[in-house]
Amino acid sequence: MPSFALKLTNLPIFRGSDPVEERLKAVVKAQTGFEPLGVSVAWNYSAHKEEVEHAIEASLDDDPPAEHTHDHEGELGALGGLEKAITDKVLHAWHVHLDHGHGHGSSEQELKRMLQGLETTPTAFVVFQDQNSREEALKKSILSGGLNVDGRTCPMEACNYAPEGLLWENFHVEPQARSWRIALSTLALIASCCVWTFLLYIPYALYMSSFSFANGDEPGEFSESVFIVLVVGSQIGLFVVSSMGAKFAKFQSEDETQKTYTIFYNAALVLNLVMDITLQTFLSYEQMVGVGAHVSDGRLLGSLTSFQEIFESYPIQKSVGKLLYVYCWPCTFLVPFMAEPFVAWLLPYLTAQTLVGANNKIRGENAVKAFELGEMEQGRYADIIFNVILVVCIPFISPAYMTWTFGALIVSHIYIYLFDQVKTLRYVVKFKFSGPDVHWLGMQLWAIPCGILASALVFKANQMSADPTQLGSGFLQGEQLWYSIAGAFVLHFVLHQCVLEFVVKPYATDDDMDPENDKYQTTAELNPATHFSTNPVHCLRSKYILNHSPPQVMYSPGKEHLMKKNPQIHAYYEAKSKDSK
Repeated sequence: MPSFALKLTNLPIFRGSDPVEERLKAVVKAQTGFEPLGVSVAWNYSAHKEEVEHAIEASLDDDPPAEHTHDHEGELGALGGLEKAITDKVLHAWHVHLDHGHGHGSSEQELKRMLQGLETTPTAFVVFQDQNSREEALKKSILSGGLNVDGRTCPMEACNYAPEGLLWENFHVEPQARSWRIALSTLALIASCCVWTFLLYIPYALYMSSFSFANGDEPGEFSESVFIVLVVGSQIGLFVVSSMGAKFAKFQSEDETQKTYTIFYNAALVLNLVMDITLQTFLSYEQMVGVGAHVSDGRLLGSLTSFQEIFESYPIQKSVGKLLYVYCWPCTFLVPFMAEPFVAWLLPYLTAQTLVGANNKIRGENAVKAFELGEMEQGRYADIIFNVILVVCIPFISPAYMTWTFGALIVSHIYIYLFDQVKTLRYVVKFKFSGPDVHWLGMQLWAIPCGILASALVFKANQMSADPTQLGSGFLQGEQLWYSIAGAFVLHFVLHQCVLEFVVKPYATDDDMDPENDKYQTTAELNPATHFSTNPVHCLRSKYILNHSPPQVMYSPGKEHLMKKNPQIHAYYEAKSKDSK
């Protein structure tokens, strides 16, 4: 669909009572010479979001429940206000609103007044009948510097994302406001890492330091279990904060949201890892100094004054290696993914089963939403990249953990692959990505683990140049070593990005032209998600303002059978029956 549409930006504000679509069509035809099939305008409906959602839900409810005269508020359970508050929170997360009843709260006249009172955002999508018309219109727009709409210059640009990936409710957010939202989300992530470390890891560290490590006085399996819980808990918490932060930014597409989430989550995990490992390493050092640990040349660990000597000493290498191995397995590689089917599938299903069974107001479309499966997102890039970052830290420490850690990575990711295979095919409502942006970001972020490997190569090569009987005696010492390690990382990172930009990208085609499927109608007959059918306000205007018959029906996965064909409004998709695919 993006190959038939152009994005028109910097538009003046229009009211819902204006014939916006026809005015923009006329402007495009007059100034490019190509008449578009239609225009899908992004509207600012942030103040009426629930009304729009309820109206869309009503149009998609093909089995509306019968009205009930008796209010069943008391059927939520016996725990009173607390249970009702928790229930309302869960239902709100599912976009299930019971306060408006089965009628979805607004009459036809109220909906018309609301739609007429809406204002447009500066963005609209212009859809052409074939790809050639779209390309020629784009060229003319670029040559003329944009279209003139009511005295304002409005650039036209290619669409980067398919319509099912657009978040129409966020188009009213200005770039400056979005930048502030991203900054606030970043601060929230940093604060979360700090709070988690100071409130949970430091008490754990103090508990561990209470052992003297003499005469068998050392932590047991319980302490290791607590560490696993802390690591997994921190990752779950950072996942939630990262996801909320990416959505709080209110991007215009799901791809941009997933890109931001991937960056947020990876950055937060790396920061959390550095804080945790640093704290645990310092604790281990203090413990071993306390019990009088010796290094290979017979000196006391506590007598070493160089950080390089301390880090290269066998006691620290072994301690950090074991800690990093436990951090990898099972904390990061396995436990979160083993818990995912229970948290993401079973728990929501049982919760929905309980709530729907306890309250007969949750019926029809509300019940469908309560039991609806989740979506498969591209956030798995963040999980995998962080796992690899953990693995490539192993070469810095004792090689004894190399085989075990890489073996754990392989076993875990075989499970993750099989898990995602089953999840995608059987337990998600859809898996759609409208562009390669997240994948491209993943290739860019892959420079981080590769850069860490380059740094490890410098570190190990320097160790090999040292006198085996003397710690820290390599060719590079002190600041020279650390600057060389940092330089290797930066050099590889820059080289990695240059290869992607100047070698890989030129081979990635940006040409969506398909001579065998050049007509919009041909494509739209096979694809229910268009720039018209994914725009909720456009669908409501089609029914209540533009009086189309049949109107444009909102695209909703699983409800494609409700969509009716109407060539006059360029709605070409129509399933033969409710069971049609």
